[in-house]
Amino acid sequence: SSGINAEYGGLQEIGELIRRYDCRAPATGNELSEPAEFNLMFGTHIGPTGLLRGFMRPETAQGIFVNFKRLLEYNQDKVPFAGAQIGQSFRNEISPRSGLLRVREFCQAEIEHFMDPEDKSHPKFKNVKSVSVRMYPAKAQVSGGD
Repeated sequence: SSGINAEYGGLQEIGELIRRYDCRAPATGNELSEPAEFNLMFGTHIGPTGLLRGFMRPETAQGIFVNFKRLLEYNQDKVPFAGAQIGQSFRNEISPRSGLLRVREFCQAEIEHFMDPEDKSHPKFKNVKSVSVRMYPAKAQVSGGD
């Protein structure tokens, strides 16, 4: 590791790092373009005049995390508990295969489980403690394989 934390650099600093380390597109070897700001949220105009700028929500789960304290209180301040919701979300995506930019609308259903990782006292924990969850590998997702 070079010890460089590009996550917090500005666009100019990130561009300098791309040039310094000669970063290229993995599939084609082409040079990368200069970094540019890109808002992943779908923008819209709101209000009777349309002068106010607003954004449609990009994820449904944000509401669960924003309301975590209230959800915990509803559960008598005890974990484990889960929150679930379903709703529309909207995003701008970068997708070179389908045109550079596209707007996507999703109907998402999400369940978030909250627990204390140190507390194994849940009465049903013994039923799942040795369960192994099989994940779909990234290479298979990209290739469409198994």
